[in-house]
This record gives sequence, structure tokens and C-alpha cells, in this order.
Amino acid sequence: MATTPEDLPPVAPAEPMTELAPEPARPAPRWPGWIGNFALGGAILAVVIGVGALTLARYDLIDKLTGFITFMSMMVPAGVIAVIALVGLIVARRKQVSGITSGLGLLVALVLLGAMYFAVIRPAGAAPALHDITTNVDNPPQFATLPLREDNLIPFNSIEEWRAAHRQGYPDIQPVLINKNASQVLADARALAESKGWEIANVDQQNLQIEATAYAGYLRFRDDVIIKVSPVVDGSSRVDMRSVSRVGLSDLGYNAARIREFLGELQAQ
Repeated sequence: MATTPEDLPPVAPAEPMTELAPEPARPAPRWPGWIGNFALGGAILAVVIGVGALTLARYDLIDKLTGFITFMSMMVPAGVIAVIALVGLIVARRKQVSGITSGLGLLVALVLLGAMYFAVIRPAGAAPALHDITTNVDNPPQFATLPLREDNLIPFNSIEEWRAAHRQGYPDIQPVLINKNASQVLADARALAESKGWEIANVDQQNLQIEATAYAGYLRFRDDVIIKVSPVVDGSSRVDMRSVSRVGLSDLGYNAARIREFLGELQAQ
């Protein structure tokens, strides 16, 4: 017997499909930002301490060496902060969150480390460990007014060791001959020293020498200078010079540079 549609059981209507609610987005992790904030804050603090110490020492509010040592002591913290900031950048990239504070912290730390390298470490490596430079190591001009530091020979045990190191380190530092009479050369030397802002301590017309104090670097380390003029039989003049740092073992090449510059300018007049 054939089955008709009327004989089939009724089919229940299909229920409408319900859409699945999307999972709530997970909040971005906060700790990469904490790393960045720590790195940036630490880098800024290191700069403030280091540069602040230099500035206080520049204006003699603290001791020069204290300011310098404090500045250089920030090298280790700056290096550690740079590593932390780099880790923060890597983590931020992997977590796909902003790493701007880590990047800024790394930049500030690297700028501080770069300043230390180019201002101190590199010159110290290139310059001999000397702080008393002269055109005449056998008979250096002698200060009569400005006192020579008591530990002037350090780090050497004898004057012969100093002479040997000086000859090896600065063979180019030599006296100059100027085709003028000694009195005129002395006057020119005084005018040149004053134009450079050196503090004139004494001008000895009889012995034809000038003593003055010059300044070196941002810290304005005080270096004592003596210029000695000697008449030559042909009417010209020989000029010797000596520049001595009041503190420190190495002058980072400042005294030699000062002598080269001064005698070059004096000779060119």
C-alpha cells in the first residue's frame, strides 16, 4: 500500500542557530611596561647624578675629583640599565605591546655611556699617564710663585722615570724659536695668555717668565703654567713652557694640547 505525505509523521521545525559570543580580549600584560619605566627612570637618575656632580664640581661646590669620580661611578648602573632596557624591548616585541619607555631608557643609558667613553675612557687610553708636561725635560722651567704639588712625581719613583715616559709619550713637545727680542716675546705671551682667560699669577720681567693658571675641560680642572723666554745670541728668543695639573695621575692629554696650541699661536704672531 503506497504511503502518502499525509501518512508521514509531522516534522518539528528546526530551531534557529544561536551565534557563539566572542571570547573577551585578554588585557595586555603590564609588566613589560614596568620594565620600561624602571629602565627609563633609572637612566634619567644616572644622568642627573653624574652630570649634576660634574656641574657642582665645575663651580667648586664640591671637590673636583669627587665630581669626576661620581660621574664615572655611574658607568656600571648605566650599563646594567642598558641591559634591562634591551630585555624590556625584546619582551615588549614578543608580547606585542609598546616598548617606547624601554627604548627611551636604552637611548638615555647609551648616551651617558657614550659621553664617558669619548670624554674620558678614549682619551685616557690614548694619552700617557702624565700630568706634568714641558718643552724641556732636562731642565724644566721652575715655578717661583705658584706651588708645585708635593706628589708631582706620581706614579713614577724617580725623575728619570718621568723623563723617559715624557720623551716616549710626547717627543713632539719642544721649545720654539721666535724672531723677536725677548721682551717683546714676553709681552706677546702675556697678552695671549690673558686672551685665553688664564689667571696671571706673576710676570717676572727680570727672569723673563710668566706664571698663570689655566682651566681644563667641563670640570675646569686647574692647571698651572709657566712660560720661560730666553734670549738667543742672534737676537731671536727661545720659548719654553711647562703645564702641570694640580690633581690626578693623567691629564688626558690636556697639558700637551695646551702647550702645542699656545706655542703655535705665539709663533704665528
